Amino acid sequence: MLYNQLVRGLKDNLTELNDLSTRLATGKKINKTSDDVLGTVKAMEYKLSISQNDQYGQNITEANQYLEFNDTVLSQVSDTLTELKKMVYNGGDTLGTVEDRAYYAEKAANLRDYLLDLSNSKFRDRYIYSGFQSDQKAYEYDMANHRYVYQGDSGQLRLPISKEMNQTINVVGSSADSSISTAFSYTLQAVETTTLSDGSQVSYTAVPDPAMGITTIAVTITHPDYPGDPDYEDSFSFSNLMDMANILSSAWQYQEVDGTSLSESKSMRRIQALSIPVDKAGKQVLTIQADLSIRQVHLTEQKSRLEAGTLNLKNNLTETEDADMTETIVDLQKLTSYLEALRMSSSKILSQSLFDFLS
Repeated sequence: MLYNQLVRGLKDNLTELNDLSTRLATGKKINKTSDDVLGTVKAMEYKLSISQNDQYGQNITEANQYLEFNDTVLSQVSDTLTELKKMVYNGGDTLGTVEDRAYYAEKAANLRDYLLDLSNSKFRDRYIYSGFQSDQKAYEYDMANHRYVYQGDSGQLRLPISKEMNQTINVVGSSADSSISTAFSYTLQAVETTTLSDGSQVSYTAVPDPAMGITTIAVTITHPDYPGDPDYEDSFSFSNLMDMANILSSAWQYQEVDGTSLSESKSMRRIQALSIPVDKAGKQVLTIQADLSIRQVHLTEQKSRLEAGTLNLKNNLTETEDADMTETIVDLQKLTSYLEALRMSSSKILSQSLFDFLS
C-alpha cells in the first residue's frame, strides 16, 4: 500500500513537472486542449479573428494600390480632355486656314488614340475599366461602323474590408445605367439643349443600350435658317470620349467619320456642339477622382480600426494562452524541491519490511 501510494504520488508529480517544463519551454500555459478546454476555444476564436483582420488589411492595401493607379490614369484622361477642350474653343469659332484645320484634325486624332490607350490600362495584367470582363480590353475600334466599341460590362469589383463592409475599387468604362460612374463615356440624365453662335439649336439625348452596356448620346443640330425642318437638320452620335475626339478630328477635315464629305457650316456646328460634352466629360472625370479620394480616406480609417482591433485581440490571446514565466519558474522550483523530499522519504519508507510493523 505504501509503495502504491508513493508510486502514485511520484507519477502525479512527474506529470506536473512535465507540464511545467513544457510550459517553460513553449511560453504557453495551454499546450493541449485538456490543459484548458474553455481557454483553447477562446484562443482559437482570437486567432481566427486576427487572421481575418490580417486578410482585411491585405485587401485594404490591394484596394489602395488599385485606386491610386486609377487616379493616376484618370489624371491623364483629365489632362487630355483639357487639351481637347482648348482646341474646341480655339478652333471652333472660325473656319481657319487649311493648315490650321489640318493641325487640329491631327492633334484631335492623336488625343483620341491616347485616350484609347488610357481606356485599356492594365493593373497587374488586368484591364481596369472592363468591369468583370477584366481579361479583355475595354475598348476596340470597329472599322465597319467607325466607332469605338465597349467590350466590358458594368461589374463593380468589391473587396471585403470588414465582416460588414465591402469597398468598390474599380470604375467602369461605360454603362447603360446612368447611376453608375463611368470613366470614358458621357453621362446624361435628361435631354439637354443649347444654342450655337449662329443661332442653331442643339439637343443632346441619352439612348441607353443595356444589351451592349453603353449609353449613346444622340445629337441633333437644327439649321439656323430652317429651324424645325428635319430636311436641314444634322445628326450624329457618340458613346465615349474616343468617339467624340474622332468626330472632332473628322469635322476639322470637313468629313464624316466614314470619310464622306461634310459642309463647312455643318463641320463648324459639330465642333461647337461638342464643346459642351467635352467640358462636362472633364468635370465628370474630376468628380470620379474626388470619389476615389473619398474611398481611399475610408480605407485608411478602416485600416486604423483594424490595427487597433488586432492589437486588442492579440492582447486577449496573450492573456488566455501565454504562461506567466515568473510564476512557472517558482512553481517548477517548488515542485523540484518537493520531488527531492519525496525521493528521500520514500527511500527510507521502502527500505522497511512488514516485520518493522509487527513489534
